[in-house]
Amino acid sequence: MSKVLVVGGDKVDSIRQVLLKRGIDQIEHWSGRKAGDMHRVIPRNLEMIVLVTSSINHSFTYRIKNLANKRGLKVVFTKNGADSLQRVLAAASDLGNGCRKTVYTWIKILTPAAGV
Repeated sequence: MSKVLVVGGDKVDSIRQVLLKRGIDQIEHWSGRKAGDMHRVIPRNLEMIVLVTSSINHSFTYRIKNLANKRGLKVVFTKNGADSLQRVLAAASDLGNGCRKTVYTWIKILTPAAGV
């Protein structure tokens, strides 16, 4: 049983599909738009946290990163959508299971430059 917390975004059905294909069967979503989301407690037994950075503010991102760091959780940053998440997760799996570092910079490496 794998559990993931997705933070940010309003419509995360496509993100859910990507996670389900990777064998993650429990997915919790916080939109990050509600005032109470800032004070929620991160659930136990998470495999990782997916932050949709285009849909949450900086202070909320900072808070989630700090809480995840204290608990030793993997954090995956994606700008938006399932396609971006697939690339980031593929890059993260290439780094190995023991790596807890974020892989946001891999998006830039894997995304072709405009006009190339």
